[in-house]
Formats: sequence, C-alpha cells, structure tokens
Amino acid sequence: MQAASLVLSWIVTTALLFAVVILDERRLPPEQLERAWPPSSRTAALVAFGILALPIHFMRTRGNLRSLHGALGVAWGFVLGGLLVLVVALIDTALLTAIAYVTGLPLDE
Repeated sequence: MQAASLVLSWIVTTALLFAVVILDERRLPPEQLERAWPPSSRTAALVAFGILALPIHFMRTRGNLRSLHGALGVAWGFVLGGLLVLVVALIDTALLTAIAYVTGLPLDE
C-alpha cells in the first residue's frame, strides 16, 4: 500500500504544480511570459524536479539579474514560489488524507 500512496502523492502534487504554473502563465504580461519555460521544458522541469521547480518558475518570470529592479523581482519570485510550495503541500496533504479516508488506505503513522 505504501507504493500506492507514493504514486498517488506524486500524481496529485504534479497536477497541482501544473495548475499553478499554467494559471500563472495565463496572467503574466508579455515581457514576463517571454522569460517562462517553453511548454516542453516546463513539462520536463515540473515532472523531473517536482515542487523545486515552482520557485524557479517564479524567479525566472518575475525578474532578472541585469539590474537592481530585476534582482528584486527574482527575490520576490523566490518568496512567492516558496509560499506557493507551502500552499501546494497543504492542498496535497488535505487531498491525500481525504482520499485515504474515502478509500480505506492506511494513513502514514
């Protein structure tokens, strides 16, 4: 049953990451969207690096290292990405707990 919980956790987390990044990309102005990953790279980053890719996405799209203003954007992106990592982790935990109760899967002790 541990393997089922692990796979389910990976699926839920990955789906949440895609939702956050794609929704963010839809709201970005064109100059920030240019700094976002192309779709194939975005997919590879989110699947391979998981939740660690979230702060990197926000750092890339919010700033650059060519000016002080850009560097502040990178710092803001890191903070925003970190906060969203916590949100994704909380939602993931809540969903997995609910699924475990509904399906009768054992909760990790």
